[in-house]
Amino acid sequence: MSSQTEILQTSAMAITGDIDLAPEIRTRLRGLIDSLPDQPARLRVLGHVLLDLGLCDLALNAFGRALLIDDLDGATHLGLTRVYIQTGRRDLGLEHLEIAISLRPDARELRVLAADLLGCRDKMRALDQLGAVLAAEPDHAGARKGLANLIRTVVASRMHTVSHDDRETRPQPTFDHAQVIWGDVEPFGDLIQSTIGRGCGVS
Repeated sequence: MSSQTEILQTSAMAITGDIDLAPEIRTRLRGLIDSLPDQPARLRVLGHVLLDLGLCDLALNAFGRALLIDDLDGATHLGLTRVYIQTGRRDLGLEHLEIAISLRPDARELRVLAADLLGCRDKMRALDQLGAVLAAEPDHAGARKGLANLIRTVVASRMHTVSHDDRETRPQPTFDHAQVIWGDVEPFGDLIQSTIGRGCGVS
């Protein structure tokens, strides 16, 4: 039986719910990964199929072998990004995504994805990724939406802080909300303040 036929049969079994990952099946799939020629493209295809089936550990084996063959292949790093994100290891996924971006610096969609993964964890790095896209293509819809979401998150966070601080300091009538929202603690507060000041509703 050819390796492609075996993959298709395994995929069909998974779709119909008949797949049973007994140790023998895992062994055969690992053997299949090892038996493929040293061609990263084939290993990546197998990796994505295994990942679609929910077999993350085996997908990691396939992408890992592709990486050993060519560690400068951006598509392999993207496959590893997908594995790590799907298994909840976002930091590792982001590392591989940033490698893919360094190998393909003009791939704007990758930068938008990186900004989304960075999200609230590192606003400045997310802003850097979106800024790189918007500097080259100011009308890029994904980057504009990402920037709007980032600003919305920061504003909501600052408003929550203001609301919380306001409750604790209610006896002081001269409390200045703007200082809390736009103070030194916000790394790009001027951008948010000017955007809101213009009444700019980006979606």
